[in-house]
Amino acid sequence: MREIDADFAAWARARQLRLLRAAWLVGGDATRAERQVLSVLTRLAAHWRHLREREPDAYVRVRLHQSALTAAEGDAHAGTVPRELPLQLRALAPRRRAVLVLRWYAGRSVSDTAELVGISSETARRDERLARASLSSAAARPLTDEEVTASLEATVARIREVDLAERAWHDALLHRSATRRRASAAVAAAGLVVGGAALAGREPVVASAAAPSPVPAPAPVPVSLTQVPLLAEASWHTTRDGLRYVVAPPAGTEADQPVLSVGLPPVIDPGRRARPASVQSTDGPGAFGDAVYLERRGPGRWVPVLLYGDGEVLALDTVELTDLRTASGASRPPLGIWAFSGDKTSLAFAQPGRVVVFDMETLRVSTVAIPSHTLEWAAWRGNHVQAGSADGLWSPDLSSRWPAPEPPRRPGAREFRVEAGRTVLDERAPDPAARPAAVSWPRTRPVGDTVSNARQFASVFRLAPGEARDLEATAPRHVIVATNSLGRDRMLVFGEEQPRSADCCSVLGWTVRGELVYLSASPRGTWVMAWDLDTGVVHRVSQFLTSGTVPPLIALGARFTVG
Repeated sequence: MREIDADFAAWARARQLRLLRAAWLVGGDATRAERQVLSVLTRLAAHWRHLREREPDAYVRVRLHQSALTAAEGDAHAGTVPRELPLQLRALAPRRRAVLVLRWYAGRSVSDTAELVGISSETARRDERLARASLSSAAARPLTDEEVTASLEATVARIREVDLAERAWHDALLHRSATRRRASAAVAAAGLVVGGAALAGREPVVASAAAPSPVPAPAPVPVSLTQVPLLAEASWHTTRDGLRYVVAPPAGTEADQPVLSVGLPPVIDPGRRARPASVQSTDGPGAFGDAVYLERRGPGRWVPVLLYGDGEVLALDTVELTDLRTASGASRPPLGIWAFSGDKTSLAFAQPGRVVVFDMETLRVSTVAIPSHTLEWAAWRGNHVQAGSADGLWSPDLSSRWPAPEPPRRPGAREFRVEAGRTVLDERAPDPAARPAAVSWPRTRPVGDTVSNARQFASVFRLAPGEARDLEATAPRHVIVATNSLGRDRMLVFGEEQPRSADCCSVLGWTVRGELVYLSASPRGTWVMAWDLDTGVVHRVSQFLTSGTVPPLIALGARFTVG
């Protein structure tokens, strides 16, 4: 079930635009409409085997329209006005909008509409008549049936199609994986209880004394996390060159930012008891994880820890990792943001002279030798592994043939780097004759990788002294520059209210809604944050309780895009 079912993909893609537009007409919120359609399609994907031969249209229609109407009525009760809608639709009560949409956009009969909305047929007719009168007020005459439909079609033309089929199928897989994992854990816990009861009353067994364990450093304490209402928009500024930017929250105020749920727990606590992979069954705990970080087990020795959205952690203790040592002699932990494969079922780690791959479905570890003991990184390009060092670039296909040809570059992927003292943007176009284009903003050096979700690209830059005189921030030293597919650039500027490390604000990936996720490391804690490029608002996602044994490094998995 890893690959998307072709029939489901065809069914969903043939209907997703109409579903999105119908949900938007009822609720007047494009982002929420996308979430509602994704949720309904995910539920359908989870039951596709049973529903494909029945009436999947009716299954989706009932759940989507009820969800959209419930949310719109909640808005009306709270006094929220759907400002995305034109005035004539905005003035309608949510139920009348829903009736109008069902009758003249979705093409449902009066009886079907009444049943979906939960009213009588007489009430549905009255609501439809009043809604049509509101639309006709601008024309100063009653509109015909064709004109009502044309008016709604013209209104929704601004809502563009978003491909939700892959995401829905993927989320259904995640749900099934989590359910299986919880069931497995419950069975294991029951086994421990039964085993303990069987041992009760026996003579104690005298075991040899184990070597004393090193005393761990005190675990960081999570700050008090309170729910903060979501903000509508941040304060945008403009540089002399016309580049728009917002200022990131000052270091130490991350806990005060509005909360955004993206599938990670509010506190990532490495102190939580982890289940070891070495004692898992071959069925595994589930094929997917939402993030991975490292835990130090000794000087220069590391164990990856897989994190799930419910906060559960799995120690991959069958993977033995050591520090990476570059040609210059510097050493660092062996984790990069590209650790997860494109289908999120495997992890790759660079090691001196080899790449280690962990399969999350089978819990198996494979190692591939590489003729370089100064590997600096290993990364998945989709489902193809690459590894690089000062010696060169290797593209293993997990076979013994070295070096393998470099995989085809995907159109749309971008990467910032420095060439002859200039910052250049490598489009990674499929045409080998294409050349990187020089960029003049900002006069900085790129730090780390560029992350892409095929529509937007972002990279961290480090400012040199004197390069940020027109930025309204306290001693800015780092910026995140994001570019959308239209070439529009926006910046998130980090001030130095408190001294930040060189890797204070690394980009991690993108949520399914298009927010950029980044890691904010400051003297007062490490946080996973999300930046909404449309509103400019920075949200709090998770507090990452790093310590002397857990460095501020994390890679995102199943619910995120890192491309």
